[in-house]
Amino acid sequence: MHDPTERAIQERFVVYAARDLRRLRQVLRHSAAEGHRALAAEVLGYAPDKQDVVEDLVYGMRDPSEEVRNNSMRALGIISQYGSRWPELKIRVPSRPFIRLLNSLVWTDRNKASFSLMELTSNRDSSLLKSLRKRAVRSLIEMARWKSAGHAYPAFCLLGRIGGLPEDQIHAAWSRSDREEVIDAALKRP
Repeated sequence: MHDPTERAIQERFVVYAARDLRRLRQVLRHSAAEGHRALAAEVLGYAPDKQDVVEDLVYGMRDPSEEVRNNSMRALGIISQYGSRWPELKIRVPSRPFIRLLNSLVWTDRNKASFSLMELTSNRDSSLLKSLRKRAVRSLIEMARWKSAGHAYPAFCLLGRIGGLPEDQIHAAWSRSDREEVIDAALKRP
């Protein structure tokens, strides 16, 4: 965060995550208060060993609370970006829980899952793209047609990758507002 007040809170989260990791895990898994579980998921994302909390946050993605799932996915999305920037850390974030949530009836699940999958597919892993096509292409098509451009774009980008289109072609189609070109490419890909 750029705001000094919010940044100060984030810096405290780093301390809490390092000092209270065990307690945060217990709260995420066992607290009756969804607000407590949601905060625990948020703070776990600040743990010093990012790979060490991936399993906890994946667990949080199955929580009955939309807020807990949202915070877990947000943290995992950031961890995934961090892992891409520092590949020597060998941080592995599983994609399957995100793919499952693309088919959720809850908008925030679909939104966060699509943003996280944009990062997870940045290397164009063919097995991940095939899994997306098999398990979520219909949901992605629906999302790519959403009226809110900022919310539609991640699904649109994922469909372009599924369709084997180069990034510049995906961006060009988006600039032309030609969503159907990318959708067709994804549907035609075996």
